[in-house]
Amino acid sequence: MRQSLNVLVVDDEAPAREVLCRQIERSCPFLNVIQTASNAREARSYIESLAPDIVFVDIQMPDETGLELIDGYKDRDFYVVFARTYHKYAVDALRQRAFDYLLKPIDKDELKACARRILMHFYLKRKPGFGALPPAPRRFEVVTSRKRHFVRHEDILHIEACGSYSTLYLESGRRLTISKNLKKVEDILDDPIFFRVHNSQIVHLNCIHSCNYKTHSITLTSGKEIPMAVRKREELRKRMTSLIAS
Repeated sequence: MRQSLNVLVVDDEAPAREVLCRQIERSCPFLNVIQTASNAREARSYIESLAPDIVFVDIQMPDETGLELIDGYKDRDFYVVFARTYHKYAVDALRQRAFDYLLKPIDKDELKACARRILMHFYLKRKPGFGALPPAPRRFEVVTSRKRHFVRHEDILHIEACGSYSTLYLESGRRLTISKNLKKVEDILDDPIFFRVHNSQIVHLNCIHSCNYKTHSITLTSGKEIPMAVRKREELRKRMTSLIAS
């Protein structure tokens, strides 16, 4: 069973291709760069022969632009992420039904967020047999002073930072405190259904009842209210939109 999505990187500038490939390797372990192309002709050949899941493509290329390349795939079975230097191409990218578009130089956090949105959409909607969604429920190992717990991801409402510790709040009403900080917990979970909405909070997206942009807070299905960072609003909106669309 596959454990990663295959990626084709298309850019006429070799340094740009190399940088993006390194960023993907370091920040997106669930993506696998299978080939790179320096122009639309090469890209078209690789798309047809390798059938990538995702194509990262530069908009501004000589001879044939990235927009023109993608325009030839009306009924494509791969995700398109455009890279561009200027915001003026955003509308054109959306018209081409691009999944996302990133501004050069590409920020690693934006890249990782984009990749996670694609992964979520991929396994929740298009490819139910994908390895990231195994038949058995995913579980998070929690070691307390007395027991070793194996908590199903779906049973976690949210996780709250408590200094160098973290507390898991479960649907059952139970709380489990572990000796790991929130960043460590986030890395271990490695599940796009969870999203860090605040420095002190990770939330299960299916457990969000509503978002209040005036008070910068989120109400969970349990009725509990947790804080939401202003800088996380747009990314949360995109994640929820992808979840609803699936």
